[in-house]
Amino acid sequence: MAREGGEPNVRGPLLQLRTHWRSRWGITAWRHRKGIWTSRRLRKGHGPLAQGHYQRLRWAQMLRALMRDKPLKRLDVRTALAFIAGPLLFALGAGLSLRPSGATPFTAGLLAIGSVLFTAGGGWQLQQAQQAVRHLPDDASPWQWCGWRCALTQSLGTVLFNINTFFCWGWPHPSDATWLGLAVLPNLLGSILFLISAADGLLEVGHGRLLVFEPQHLGWWIAMVNALGCLWFMQSALAALPNAWPQQTVFNAVMANQTTLLGSLAFAIVGILCLAECSEDEVTAQPNP
Repeated sequence: MAREGGEPNVRGPLLQLRTHWRSRWGITAWRHRKGIWTSRRLRKGHGPLAQGHYQRLRWAQMLRALMRDKPLKRLDVRTALAFIAGPLLFALGAGLSLRPSGATPFTAGLLAIGSVLFTAGGGWQLQQAQQAVRHLPDDASPWQWCGWRCALTQSLGTVLFNINTFFCWGWPHPSDATWLGLAVLPNLLGSILFLISAADGLLEVGHGRLLVFEPQHLGWWIAMVNALGCLWFMQSALAALPNAWPQQTVFNAVMANQTTLLGSLAFAIVGILCLAECSEDEVTAQPNP
């Protein structure tokens, strides 16, 4: 059942959109003459749906969507690849830090490089959403759009993780105040922003509801696994809070690394699902007679 969609981004003449789904948490869909343009499909560069509010896919179709060729010039493809590579480096760095030798400059470097890829993915994702802002109706601001807020807060969170990881990599023996300001606080604030982003992502696919059950919806799987990763990152940030100021020790370094590992693996799965989402319209398209 082909729907118009799959283009790398919404371009060309301004779309004539009217608000379709609005809750107290924000706008999650617009009506177009060709159907419903949901928030996630608008910011990911897919077309409107003639019926329903998501592309229904069986497991086999999800796998086929993942395996289809995808042009690297598409922002959604680059975003997905960055969200695979960055978290895998994060997971490797956190996993190696669980060894008896603990964190080393090498593991810190893996986390720092992974954070750059995280930020690249977040930046491309925000660029996609920003390109779609111009199509919003006059009565809708970006702050009312769950999808734009989701992309913005996640992008800002990745920048804070850059500060944290590069500081830990390049400054192994900081003063107490510098450690607190450039390691502990960015990690905590970045994790909080990730949680806010996860909430907006869930509201986006749930159209104002935080929890829904849509196992045939790739966007739903992405939002749910992403939220799980954000929760693990928040747990890691809390475990890494200082418990002894002069010694610069934290509450539970092992738990911090373990939950960073789990959260990173969750984000890598999100990247894989996003890569499949890039081709979800193609695998449901009807062959031409």
